[in-house]
Amino acid sequence: MMNIYLWDKICLIFLCIIKVTFCDDELDGHTSYYVYHSLEPSGLLSSPIYELRGIITYFSNRNEAIYTEDNPLSSIQIEKLKKLAETGDIYRLKVSSKLIKQSPEIDTTANREKDSVFSFTIACAIYQWGLSDVLTLTLDQSGLPVGVSISPLQPFCTENNEPDTKVLHFNTSVNIVTLVNAPAPDTLTYIQRLEQEKAEKARGEQGDNRSFLAKYWMYIVPFVIFVFISGASSPEGQAGGR
Repeated sequence: MMNIYLWDKICLIFLCIIKVTFCDDELDGHTSYYVYHSLEPSGLLSSPIYELRGIITYFSNRNEAIYTEDNPLSSIQIEKLKKLAETGDIYRLKVSSKLIKQSPEIDTTANREKDSVFSFTIACAIYQWGLSDVLTLTLDQSGLPVGVSISPLQPFCTENNEPDTKVLHFNTSVNIVTLVNAPAPDTLTYIQRLEQEKAEKARGEQGDNRSFLAKYWMYIVPFVIFVFISGASSPEGQAGGR
């Protein structure tokens, strides 16, 4: 009986742990972005081939992003990167919101690019400074990438092309920038103001169509009365009467 009671307790605790973990995962939603790079020379006439390099996982609730890699660089990839560095070529990078379903996981121009953004930097800076870089990924409000930039640990190269240490994994930091909409202009108020100004201008252009007498009678009548009174009270008028 005691064993059954303990077993029930253990099962209850286990279910509680699973529930808490599941709730945390639900509340802390994340989005994955796939990082590709090209180790091909830029002078080739053919389109560059992009290979999967790693994954950026963005936790929007925490505003935090981490970069992970499944596999280290192979000796062939290291040799290609070294050759790019020796010839002063560029290192090209691409970030996509979708994983290219291809084996091996290589992206070519046959794949759609509408959800991808691109950047590049000097290959020698990546190679000499131990594969260390900073990726700044810009997202729109729906979470789609609209831009990316890659910055090496040091933005310059030394005469010694060989790195201080041999590394096979990228040491990558990720910054996420989310675009926000600017305040919308008050279009309705602006249109109403234009209509009001237009109406006032129209009234001014129409003018006053009344006759001269109708417009200025308040000035004419006092003047006529004044002249009449002045003429009646003048000495010449009185003498003429006698």
